[in-house]
Amino acid sequence: MIKDVQSLVDAVRVRSVNSRDPVEVREHPAHWRCIGVGNTAAVFQPKDVPDLAVKVFADSHAGIAAHEAAIYEQLGDSPFFPRYFGHGERYLLIEYREGTNLYDCLLQGIFIPEQVIIDVDEAIRYARSCGLNPADIHVKNVLVHEGRGYLVDLSDYRKMGECKRWTTLKKAYYDYYLDLYKPGMTVPSWLLETIRKWYKANEGERDVLNFAERIRRMFF
Repeated sequence: MIKDVQSLVDAVRVRSVNSRDPVEVREHPAHWRCIGVGNTAAVFQPKDVPDLAVKVFADSHAGIAAHEAAIYEQLGDSPFFPRYFGHGERYLLIEYREGTNLYDCLLQGIFIPEQVIIDVDEAIRYARSCGLNPADIHVKNVLVHEGRGYLVDLSDYRKMGECKRWTTLKKAYYDYYLDLYKPGMTVPSWLLETIRKWYKANEGERDVLNFAERIRRMFF
């Protein structure tokens, strides 16, 4: 594990400008590689401990660290989630898992096999069996590695109510992606960002699917 991890985390500057947009990474230790950013935190891989990932939250979201740590502890060990090693003030220590998120798969033209969808469904069932309520499962927290899928970012797994994000994504996969995908086909980042922002601004599965149909007709 990392020696003096708190002092290294103190050298990280992560700023949340807009709660709907990814955080900005201003500073981090030279031997830490930033491997991802979300709306509340950034994730780093220390070059001297490559099997570890350090999730550092923006100061305005520091309290989420302890909340997500408790979720990992409740979840226990599962092949569908990174292993949890510990947490401190505004950070989590978890297992680094290789993979490409669904967002980058679309950007890079990497095919998303059906097994990934099956794995995510199984992960959701497992989390529910542990008394959790998986929510906010989207294209940036589903990772693909060697044809299999697994989940990261568990901070919303104790939210109440039904979240339809994964249901909508899965429907889009079967109704559109499998028919439209051709080897090497990429989706432009501006289109993915338009869909992401539109989705957050509109509620209701029917509206989202109508929008997907318009996108299909315009570009495919």
